[in-house]
Amino acid sequence: MANHTFSALCIVRASRSKSSLLPIYLRITVDGKRSEISTKEYVAAAKWNSQKGRIKGNSEDVRLINARLDTWETKVKEHYNLNIRDEKRISAQVLKDAVLGVVEKSNDFISQFEAHEREVKSKIGIDYSKGTHKNYVATLKHLRNFLSNKYRGGVVTLKDLDYDFIEGFESYLKLEVGNSNNGAIKHIQRLKKVVHLAIKRGKITNNPFAAYKVKKEKVNREFLSPNELRTIEDLVLTNKTLETVRDLFVFTCYTGASYSDLADLTCENVGRGVDGNLWLTIERNKTGVVARIPLLFPAKRIMDKYANHPASLNSGSLLPVMSNQKMNHYLKKVAEMCSINKPVTCHIGRHTFATTITLSNDIPIETVSQMLGHTCLRTTQIYAKVIEKKVSHDMSKLNNLYSSEPHDEAVNQ
Repeated sequence: MANHTFSALCIVRASRSKSSLLPIYLRITVDGKRSEISTKEYVAAAKWNSQKGRIKGNSEDVRLINARLDTWETKVKEHYNLNIRDEKRISAQVLKDAVLGVVEKSNDFISQFEAHEREVKSKIGIDYSKGTHKNYVATLKHLRNFLSNKYRGGVVTLKDLDYDFIEGFESYLKLEVGNSNNGAIKHIQRLKKVVHLAIKRGKITNNPFAAYKVKKEKVNREFLSPNELRTIEDLVLTNKTLETVRDLFVFTCYTGASYSDLADLTCENVGRGVDGNLWLTIERNKTGVVARIPLLFPAKRIMDKYANHPASLNSGSLLPVMSNQKMNHYLKKVAEMCSINKPVTCHIGRHTFATTITLSNDIPIETVSQMLGHTCLRTTQIYAKVIEKKVSHDMSKLNNLYSSEPHDEAVNQ
């Protein structure tokens, strides 16, 4: 960073006096340009030492005022040294704002993020889902805590954003919040979204993400094998809550519905398809894509079982769905009772539909993709990669083709 000329000195301003006492100001000068801050202190002209920038005398009142003037000058010098150390922009106005704790709202990154969070909230059900808004709220909370812990005053302007800030936030999410790599990346991606909006709106010209590369790790999609699913289905449960949760989970295994889809289902989502049988129509909360799934018998049986359940009748929902947190808590108990050593959650039901129920039974991947409501076939292919049984089955056909000895006449040709 270039060298600067800098000074901080207390002065009096006779032109701004409305009495015999003169107001004392802190004058900040950087590279010949000045900015002033009112200290809210006053002094008689005869008692002011202009060379030292202090009040003459040794009385208790004088010592207290001079001590406060010392504090003003110390503050601005600290901010100057911090900006030099961090290679941040320096001007008389910047230092004044820093001392006063003032940041222009249009320049404050947190204000930008808050504005986008409010916009997302206002468009729930139009462009965004409740889950998306919830995720932005979570990222905003982590950003505030990060700034409070790592940055003095908890304020960062758009122009302050750089590679080190992004990398620092990622480290904070992993080391102090306890996020996994991919969990941290999700928060970083929301950060990136707001930064790119600021660039589009001309609030900043540099892109702090230009040198930053997302390092997303591949994750194996857990799902239940046919035996594991059958064990859960056949489990005899005397606890009605556990039985209900087990049934709802099995419903997701045979329909591919996510928890949010499941919670939103009503009787209106069920209707006759082109084949005259019952189909489930779901508008995916995550993508807005409409998915249509023929109801397999196990799913239809569960739907019929809870058709007159009090919770369903009171809420108008298709099934008596409780909170995702409670569902996953009880599913953990069900898995333990079945001796299944997998993190059984509502979402594993969706993975099980994609793998065990459909792809493993030779349902074309394009059909599975449509039923899952995916916008991209590549997303569905993630499931196809983990089905060793199907790979073995397909390759066995090819192996049979090449297992017999070639005919003699073919060899002699």
